[in-house]
Amino acid sequence: MTWWVVGLILLTTLVAYSSDLNGPFVLDDTAAIQDNPTIRTLWPPAGTMALPTKGSAVAGRPVVSYTLALNYAVNRWLGVDQRADPDGPHKTVGYHVVNVMLHLLCGLLLFGVVRRTAGSGAFDDRWRASADGIAGAVAAVWLLLPIQTEAVDYVIQRTELIVSLCYLGTLYASIRAWDASSWRRTAGWYTVGVAVCLLGMGSKEVMFTAPLAVVLYDRAFRRGSFRQLVAVRGRLWFYVLLAATTAWLLSFVVRGARATTVGFGYEITWYRYLYSQAWAIAHYLRLTFWPVGLTLDYGALPVTGWRGIPGMVLLAVLGIGSLAAWRRAPWLGFLGAWFFLLLAPSSSIVPITTEIAAERRIYLALAAVVVALVIGAEALRRRVAAGWNPRPVVVALAALLAMGTYARGRTYADAEQLWHDTVRKVPQNPRAWDNYGAAVLRENPRRLADAEAQFRQAIALDSSYVPAWTNLASVEISRDRLPDAQHDLERALALDAGYAHAVAMMGSVLEARGDPVAAIPYLERVAQNTPAVQDLASLGAAYMDTGRPRDAESVLRRAAAMDPTRADVMRSLGGALLDQNRPGDALPVLETATRLDAGSGFGFGLLALAYIQSGRSDDAERAAGTAASMAGDDAAALVFAGRAMLLARRPAEAARDFARAMALVPDDPEVITRYGIAEAAQGKLDEAGRLFRRALQVQPGYPPAVSALEKLARER
Repeated sequence: MTWWVVGLILLTTLVAYSSDLNGPFVLDDTAAIQDNPTIRTLWPPAGTMALPTKGSAVAGRPVVSYTLALNYAVNRWLGVDQRADPDGPHKTVGYHVVNVMLHLLCGLLLFGVVRRTAGSGAFDDRWRASADGIAGAVAAVWLLLPIQTEAVDYVIQRTELIVSLCYLGTLYASIRAWDASSWRRTAGWYTVGVAVCLLGMGSKEVMFTAPLAVVLYDRAFRRGSFRQLVAVRGRLWFYVLLAATTAWLLSFVVRGARATTVGFGYEITWYRYLYSQAWAIAHYLRLTFWPVGLTLDYGALPVTGWRGIPGMVLLAVLGIGSLAAWRRAPWLGFLGAWFFLLLAPSSSIVPITTEIAAERRIYLALAAVVVALVIGAEALRRRVAAGWNPRPVVVALAALLAMGTYARGRTYADAEQLWHDTVRKVPQNPRAWDNYGAAVLRENPRRLADAEAQFRQAIALDSSYVPAWTNLASVEISRDRLPDAQHDLERALALDAGYAHAVAMMGSVLEARGDPVAAIPYLERVAQNTPAVQDLASLGAAYMDTGRPRDAESVLRRAAAMDPTRADVMRSLGGALLDQNRPGDALPVLETATRLDAGSGFGFGLLALAYIQSGRSDDAERAAGTAASMAGDDAAALVFAGRAMLLARRPAEAARDFARAMALVPDDPEVITRYGIAEAAQGKLDEAGRLFRRALQVQPGYPPAVSALEKLARER
């Protein structure tokens, strides 16, 4: 096979996966990428590779986390808007491109492994002569199978891609060490193998079986017994070092990186999980040959009834056949071992509570199936049609698979379409209905009724499904029905008091309902863990409303460090500094805020106050004029503009701004009182007195109004 054929295979794969290069983040992508603060910096690596929230898709997988940090850094360098709901360039392209590149690298390594194996002394001359063609066919089919789309198109399943790359890389380095022409080259490939194996241990738990896979490969293709293997110079130490790399993976297990989602002691027992996996593996194999029914999310309900029986029979046959094959056809025994070793960590007896099946789990294990099929097809051709050229069939099959992969990628490219497809295939899955509703809202925030219907369907299927209650609350918030939202959040927190999204939303709802004292404990809980920028902004607002500007400054600085492009955060931080009588510190912050959002009257009002408190009267007047012209129905912008004008000894302009603000909020005692102070500064004492008394009618005992009225009495 010439290398242009390999290039054509890679190009075809690129085209097949091009339909989803701009696809949205889904499911775990949000927590692992958008809301993951550990990927915001590249240096020092210890910070980027720190253990995120337990249960996260990258918890205990620091190598994957670091690749996400590289993506984030490149996006930042390119100026891509990486906020949760950006208005700028598309932010997912870079992540998808990297996933496709990793998939291609896996295909190249698989090609190398099969080519060198088929060309080794384990096969006769006829098979060695066909090594390139067999390897090319295997790589083409494996790369283009539509069932592989989940591992590639679902961004955070990069975990599967990287661990597969390391798994294949370790095996490839081991093979190259066998074939090296000198001890120096052998030692070099041993070093590469151990290093790649170590990286794999930091990528995903399936890598745990890689050292054993290397030993079994050697037994199948290099030596007739294990005793002969360890007699080869340096080979035993290579095995020992490969095994030693598992210590890194085990350290994450001990620290409980995945303890919240994986393990015994949960509602699903090991035998029910095993029975479900028998169904799942048989289902994956069916999808390999007939990819109708590919599904993103199968839900968490275990398989019951007779559905798992065919799978149990199939696994028993495959297992017994693999063991028996070691005597007469060790290569076939190795393929069986490869298949089971790769599936064992996720698809055996250790329950994964979050999902009962996932097509990505068979990603690399399918290599064994494809190799067996290609070799079987080639053997059949030699027996019945030795003169027939199989290349046209391989090309046609690759084209057909590429079209299927391209079509599946188009489904991933549209979140609403993807989740509609999922609920159609797994209608009993509440998580799918919940995500369907969320996708509807992201597509069009005004489709509240449609989204609510999906959330309520999720609750009807499982009334204890907390995310659906929380998302239902978001619909009520959008409708400005805060009491209903609070009720939904209370239901959610009664089911799971630690559900971070519901805790954060409850704090925001209580703050919006004018109860910052009750909101603060909720928001503080979120701030102590892994808060989003908005969570810190809400906590800062609650601190300000309760007269704690210093505490507000602290959390708002954290928010600004997480996202320095948030103009609202910068405005709030500037306001907290002004409340502490620190106009010099507030001024650069507020100037930044107005640069980020030049259309905010509120921002210019704050800036005007900072200017006048810094002694810059002319700048204050210009900023106040801008604030007043942009204020619209924003009473706060007018209040700050009026305060600046009052300090600038321009009471008439101040009174005008306060009058406009009072028309917007006629029952706000602060606005009424400040209006009265501006009137008094113009000598309109009767009008000022009337305003102070009105403020006291609105809020009896309001201290500023009481003080102003007493001062007015003394001046008379």
